[in-house]
Amino acid sequence: MQRDVSFKTRDRVELRGWFFTPDSNKSRHPCVVMTHGLTVQIEHGLAKFAEHLAESGFAVLTYDHRGWGRSDGEPRHESDPFRQMHDTRDAITYVTTLPEVDPERIGLWGTSYSGGTALMVAAVDRRVGCVVAVGPLISGSAMATRHIASADWHLYRAQFEDARRRELAEEKIQYRVHTAVQETINWYKDVDLEGTWKNEISVISHDMMMEFEPGDYVSRISPTPLLMVVADQDTRCLTDLQLGAYNRAREPKHIVLIQGGHYDAYVRHLATVNKATCDWFTEHLAKQLDPVVI
Repeated sequence: MQRDVSFKTRDRVELRGWFFTPDSNKSRHPCVVMTHGLTVQIEHGLAKFAEHLAESGFAVLTYDHRGWGRSDGEPRHESDPFRQMHDTRDAITYVTTLPEVDPERIGLWGTSYSGGTALMVAAVDRRVGCVVAVGPLISGSAMATRHIASADWHLYRAQFEDARRRELAEEKIQYRVHTAVQETINWYKDVDLEGTWKNEISVISHDMMMEFEPGDYVSRISPTPLLMVVADQDTRCLTDLQLGAYNRAREPKHIVLIQGGHYDAYVRHLATVNKATCDWFTEHLAKQLDPVVI
């Protein structure tokens, strides 16, 4: 079953999404909080992952980040990774209040930009019993330096400084095209069936991305079980950075390597990613604890 839901963050922003539950007579289910990547909305393919988990006995919450899609929040089309991190923790709080959810069995699933968020939340919030990160962003600063030619670096930084001055003087958010990468644009053409995606993001979002360093948190995730799904030719979140982060993570952990680029996890290898995800959550989250014998 799927229904529309909404909940408020601690600073009273209304976030909206979908809640999936299994067709089961059980009163309480393990629950996975599932979040999407940069400029993405939940209708851009998250249901395929959520439905698979629901069929396997999990409740699943998916929601749009503040400022995006159906959720409230200003500025629109701005991604602050630290606000999103705290919103994810508020989403965890929300699902623990639902009658269909076992509050002692909460999992977290993130991909791309929110894969980095999932790593950070799993490192600091012990309510997370298990985490899956699919093609996660590991280092915003490293991504920027790798993607921006050294000759253009000064101009890139100048955009952020100019945007901050303009916003202070004009009280108007400055926006830019989010991506000119054809691989990304092609993926959106395939998944944006309702025409909701706009290739736009606040300028400061790209500045804040360079403050975003989930790789610094990975060694703190243990003892929470970590699964990472990594594409061997990921030019968006950078395969080598993901592998380096996995090596720094402590047990229990597992990695699934797939062939292809960043978006192949959502299309060509969807079945593989769904199976690995479900198996990991089943092993570490779905099993009921044995009763204590006194």
